[in-house]
Amino acid sequence: MYGVLVWPPEDLRRFMEELQAARGVRGFGPPHLNLRQPFDWPYEEEALRIALAGILRGHPPFRVRLGDWRFFPQGVVYLRAYGGGAFRRLYHALEPLAPPLKEIEGPSYIPHLTLALGLSPEEAKAMAESLPPPPRRSFLVREAALVRDEGEGLVEVARFPLGPSPER
Repeated sequence: MYGVLVWPPEDLRRFMEELQAARGVRGFGPPHLNLRQPFDWPYEEEALRIALAGILRGHPPFRVRLGDWRFFPQGVVYLRAYGGGAFRRLYHALEPLAPPLKEIEGPSYIPHLTLALGLSPEEAKAMAESLPPPPRRSFLVREAALVRDEGEGLVEVARFPLGPSPER
């Protein structure tokens, strides 16, 4: 299984990992923002790298604004993220790479950074309501990472810079 994601800035990553340790919870791998749903890739990994580099160079860096803590009724606690039109364009540009493993998000995907998985709906709601605000309100996305799930966690395969900002 592969994923295309954004690693948060160091202070936000550390903040989320400290919250996870204090609350005894975890997400799927280190804190990250998915740029598309996880997928299988039936071809050589190098072909995927080439395809991603081509797609990503056509998208300039963009700012992600962080919202509040929320929860999904499936027992997931997350930090809401807003990337605006730039995020949506990139998300949709990456969709044709391969079908998702499971259609869990589709067009209704809500950008987010997962803090906790596997809670009851009541536990998730209570946790989301009790968490402190993040140490920052936004960050600039300048690169994306290709990761592979090897059963014991996410392994970064490659990083790709986003394309240059348009000339003004």
